[in-house]
Amino acid sequence: MTLALPLDGGCLCGALRYRVKALPLGVIMCHCDNCKRRTGSAFSLSMITWRKDFEVLSGETLTSDNSGGSGAIHRQHVCPKCFTRTHTEMMAYPNVINVRPGTLDRPRDVTPVAQVWTGVAQPWALAPDVPRFEENPTDVLQLFNDWQERHG
Repeated sequence: MTLALPLDGGCLCGALRYRVKALPLGVIMCHCDNCKRRTGSAFSLSMITWRKDFEVLSGETLTSDNSGGSGAIHRQHVCPKCFTRTHTEMMAYPNVINVRPGTLDRPRDVTPVAQVWTGVAQPWALAPDVPRFEENPTDVLQLFNDWQERHG
């Protein structure tokens, strides 16, 4: 499915709005313990995009720096009014932004190319038609290429 760009999104209350101006690199479904705890759910979705293609259109964010699974700092951005987490800066990768695709205006337009950390997943939360990796995949670039071919 070809994505209609730009991809706009925002928080639950509408105070924070953002735009992704170009095709993201890909979407990954993560079952790691950090993601489960951070979302209060069985997994999280991450839409990786180039920083140059991401912009906040309106509103401000509160930020919190937390360690990711690797120990690297992840800067979480949330709306100060409704506390929706819209995006994350992975400080080890300064050229990318991790957008939370559930906050897109059209979240159905993006689908995950893979699910990672399935070794610690809730068995009932595994997507049957999405490739699985026990931990991190060894060839993330190939996964992103596959995703872009499907959505570009």
